[in-house]
This record gives sequence, C-alpha cells and structure tokens, in this order.
Amino acid sequence: MAVIRVSKFWPHSRSAAARTAPVLVVNDSLDELDAFGSESELATPVEALAALPPPEVKPASMTSAKATMWLTWLLVVTLSAGAAAATVWQYQNRAAATAAGTLTIQTPAPGAEVFIAGSLAGRTPLTTSLRAGSYDVRVTANGQSRDFKIAVTPGASVVRELEFAPATAPAVAATGALHVQTELRQAVVAVDGVDRGSSPLTVDGLQPGDHQVVVKSERGTFRRVVQIKPRETLSLMISASEPTAIVPGWLAVTSPTPMQLREDGKLIGTSETERLMLSSGEHEIEISNEALGYRVTRHVTITPGKTTTTALDLPTGLLSVNATPWAEVFIDGERIGETPLANLSRRIGSHQVVFRHPQLGERTETVMLTLKQPARLGIDMRRQ
Repeated sequence: MAVIRVSKFWPHSRSAAARTAPVLVVNDSLDELDAFGSESELATPVEALAALPPPEVKPASMTSAKATMWLTWLLVVTLSAGAAAATVWQYQNRAAATAAGTLTIQTPAPGAEVFIAGSLAGRTPLTTSLRAGSYDVRVTANGQSRDFKIAVTPGASVVRELEFAPATAPAVAATGALHVQTELRQAVVAVDGVDRGSSPLTVDGLQPGDHQVVVKSERGTFRRVVQIKPRETLSLMISASEPTAIVPGWLAVTSPTPMQLREDGKLIGTSETERLMLSSGEHEIEISNEALGYRVTRHVTITPGKTTTTALDLPTGLLSVNATPWAEVFIDGERIGETPLANLSRRIGSHQVVFRHPQLGERTETVMLTLKQPARLGIDMRRQ
C-alpha cells in the first residue's frame, strides 16, 4: 500500500487546525476503483474543510496605497527618462550648432594674404577651421584685393579659387650711353662731376637729357655738353689739336636783403642782379652784407649754357618795441600785440613797424635788424 499526501497552504494568519490537509489512502491490494474509497469515507474531510474560516481579505485602503506608490514610481521614472532624453537632444543640437567647418582659399601664385573677420589668417594656399557662421573675407595680392562673404555650416568644406592679375614690374625709363674717344694720352673722363675712367670708354645707363663731360689731360681740360637720347649711344671725339674752349654759364642768387658777391676777394656782382655770367666749372662764391654782419661762402657748379640758382635762408635777429602811452604793433603787416614787446625774433634785414592807437592814430617806422646787436624801437604816440 502507498500513501500520497496533497497539502493546501493558506495564509499564515490561519489556525493550525485549518492548515491540516486531507489524507488520501490508496490500497494497492484493491482494484483500481476501490482504491478511491467510498463516499462515506470522504464525508469527514469535506466537513472539516467547510468548517475552516474564509480567506483573509486585505483592506481596500492598503491596496490603493500600494497602487499609488507604484504609479508615483512609474511617473518619476518616466519624467527622469524624458529629462535625460531632452538633455541629450539639446546637447546634440548645441554640438551641431557649434561644430566646425573648413575654408580653403587658393590662388594661382602662392603668398596672397587672407583676412577673415578683419584679422590676418595666413597666406595662400590656406585651409583653416571655422565655427559655423557667416564671415567677411578679404584676399590681397599684387596690390589688388577681393572681398566676399562665406557661410560655414557644421562639417561642411568651403573652397574658393581666386584669380589675380600678375604683378607689373615698375616702369624703367629708357637710358642711353656715351662713348668718349680722345687723341690725348692719359685723358681722364668725368660725366656730371663723376670720374668714369680713362678714354676710350663707354658710359652706360645715362638718363636722357643734357650731361656735362670734362676731359682732363696734359694738354688741359676740355668741357663739352652732350645730349643723350633713349636707347642710343652718342660718340664724342676730342682731338689733341682742338682748343680748350670754355662755354660759360650763369649764377642767380635770391635773397630778401641785397647781398654782395665776391670770388677770390673780388666783387663780381650783387644779388639784385638777375643772373651773373661765370665760366663753366667749380666756383667758390662769398656772399655778404657788411651792414647786417652777415657773411657766407657757397660752392657752386656752373653748367655750360645753364643757370645755377642759390637761395639764401637768412638768420634772425632780436627786436624790442615800445610806445607811450601804448599802441598795437604790426610788423610787416602781421599783428604782434600791444606794447611793450621785447626780444621779438625776426630775420635780419629791413622791416616795417606800424604803431596804432585808437585816439592817437597810427605811426609807421622802419627798423634794420642785424647780427651785431639787438634792435630797439620806441616812440611817443602823443607827438606828431
């Protein structure tokens, strides 16, 4: 005989008697139908089950609280997941907005300067990384410039190829040449005061126009004025039997005050003469005015057939003026102020001084400023 027990478990709050399970006894010696027993034998266990208390039912308030808790957790998880997704989305958008693009600028000849947003970015060929946005670009080469705008998008590459006109070489004036040939021994040739060597010789690179040629030898000094033309070579032949003719030139001295001109201590003229004739060549001219205490020496070069001009910039002297009772002062038409005025600096020479008083009228005087001593001028406006 075999015994099989089937147990049913109830909640722990039930009594120990309620947890007792019915026992089904199987007799192996009986046939299969008898093994289940009679209905009368099962009556007792059924009654016992009926006598058990009903299952404990939990209050509805406890079930609702747990449901609310679960719903709250579900809402928190959902909101957290949504916030995380929004953060990731914003980050991706921000990263896309600030992502860099590239700009490439090329020119046929390298070395063009590239300015981006007003700043020098480099020279072509240039490839640079830029944040997304719009930029002003300037490219300069050979004195030319190109201005344009470019729009850079994230991850994109912008390529610009620019053409510039080739640089033009500065215009070079066409020059000429001079070939000097002489029959003189050891003749030294100078052109425009610069020694070029002994004849025969050829001087290249002379500017078009007149040039002074001086040939010095045992026979004396020969002077010539030659005219050079572009892309031509002029030949100059000087014979030993040719007389050393001297072609004169002129000297003009400009000065606000008359000056005397002397050479080797001899008076040769004044600055009031429009021009003085002198032999061509080098001269030492003494320019002076004894009354003003002024003297200067100038070295001048007289070119045959031409006028050499020398302008004088005279030094200054001191002048003091006064008037009784007082007056406005004008020197050479320029208002200086009201008297008294002391140590006024003016160039040496003659000056016109005007005194003006509103009741006493106007007086005009002439004063000579020199380097010898300061000049003083005073008047009484009450005397006529």
